[in-house]
Amino acid sequence: MTLFLHNPASQAHLEELKDRLLAQVRLGPYDAWDARQDGSLAERLVEVVRAMDRGAITSGQALEIFSRHRIPGFHFGRWLVDMVDEGVYREAVYDEVA
Repeated sequence: MTLFLHNPASQAHLEELKDRLLAQVRLGPYDAWDARQDGSLAERLVEVVRAMDRGAITSGQALEIFSRHRIPGFHFGRWLVDMVDEGVYREAVYDEVA
């Protein structure tokens, strides 16, 4: 499925994503050797979504990347569905019908 940002100028969904990722990381036990603890993993995953927003990767590729870098308590697929439901993204099929 190809997704497009409804409002490409808006970056609010990226900030919301980063906040959610960091919140989940902070809920877990602290491990100084875990890259997730300092937010670097969250920032890299946000960059994955930014690449998806630019069309550099597909939503399927983003799902694959997120599945390789799991953050307990966060599921990228559910987040993406929520963003479609909230109108942040729209599916290409809607553009074809219109």
